Amino acid sequence: MAGKNKGNDLIGRRKAAILLLGLGEEIAPKVLETFTEFELQQISREISQLGNVPGEVTEKIAHEFVSAAGTKAMFYGGKDYLKNILQKTMGEEKTKNFLDKVSDSLLQKPFGSLAHVDPRVIASFIKAEHPQTVALILAHLEPEKAAQIISLLPEGIQADVVLRIASLDRVPREMINEIENVLESELKTTGGTESQSLGGLEVVSELINNLDKNTEASIMEVIEENDPDLADDIKKLMFTFDDLIHVDDRGIQSILKAINNEDLLLALKTATEEVKEKIFSNMSQRAASMVKDDLESLGPVRLTDVEKAQQVIVKVARKLEEEGKIVIATGGGGGDIVV
Repeated sequence: MAGKNKGNDLIGRRKAAILLLGLGEEIAPKVLETFTEFELQQISREISQLGNVPGEVTEKIAHEFVSAAGTKAMFYGGKDYLKNILQKTMGEEKTKNFLDKVSDSLLQKPFGSLAHVDPRVIASFIKAEHPQTVALILAHLEPEKAAQIISLLPEGIQADVVLRIASLDRVPREMINEIENVLESELKTTGGTESQSLGGLEVVSELINNLDKNTEASIMEVIEENDPDLADDIKKLMFTFDDLIHVDDRGIQSILKAINNEDLLLALKTATEEVKEKIFSNMSQRAASMVKDDLESLGPVRLTDVEKAQQVIVKVARKLEEEGKIVIATGGGGGDIVV
């Protein structure tokens, strides 16, 4: 990635976090009161990850921001400090709610700020990077967003990136931080040495499930050519709309209760007779007859709309499975118009 930061170059957000430590628990809350919620999330993440800050670093930053922040002092950040200054800013109850909301996202998760960046913008910045770097970035994003970015990358590297995500294991946190800092700097967003587990088959299978069928087929074809065993493992973990036939009747009934009729109607437009029968057999005779009539009278629709509706139903099924309400078995699995 062009223009990488040197080890002692700190991005503005990290400098602000160190400065807040220097201001102390009495003054820092007054500064935080002027922050927006997004800015507060960003600075909270930095403060929670700070440990010992060497005196020469604090001195340099102090001279940049204020003329008197103390010299040769050693500050210590972390979650306790963050909690204390937030409580003085917003009170104990609001602090708890805030930390509960961000602790599993921006506060802990690298590349959290990319959640606010358009996938097309991210794709344009990372498409020229090494596929391993791209894989590391996408492994941190939500599967749906990562899938959008994958589909925007050059076709020549799509499958390579997916393969690399599948093989990611543990990556040093300092490497993640360096890439994140450079990327965020280039995107101009506003804002220990542990390792972190990344990637793997489950991440890849969920990512591929969120791709459109053409991109999915193209990527799976390359993976099958390069590593047939890996392709088989991915297929075993994937759950597609066609796999609804493997859900028991009670599970299908639970899914039907959780989806709306519009999504069901669109999803059934290209469904196999086997899937349709599975759905209709778990509806009342009257309800099934109404859906069949609506399906017959449904005019041409975009294939992308059909696939989107099917993905909605698949996500509902996965959520119900995560909650232990149904059991599902997995299998393998644009602008076109379905008439």
